[in-house]
Amino acid sequence: MSKPKRQVTPQAIPVAPEEPTPDVSPSVFSDDEIRVRAYQIYESRDRNGYHADADWSQAQIELIEMLGGK
Repeated sequence: MSKPKRQVTPQAIPVAPEEPTPDVSPSVFSDDEIRVRAYQIYESRDRNGYHADADWSQAQIELIEMLGGK
């Protein structure tokens, strides 16, 4: 005997409001400052993997947050 098929309807996924743009621009920091933090992030992963772009972006975000940006 087969089970009756049950129709599944997708539930609406709530959309999170966009985060406000920080008042601090990444251009406030020199490439050297960002590079140093990105390298620290790389080292924190035991130099495992090559994620230079992601490390650079994370470094920018962390530096902005240090100055009170979100």
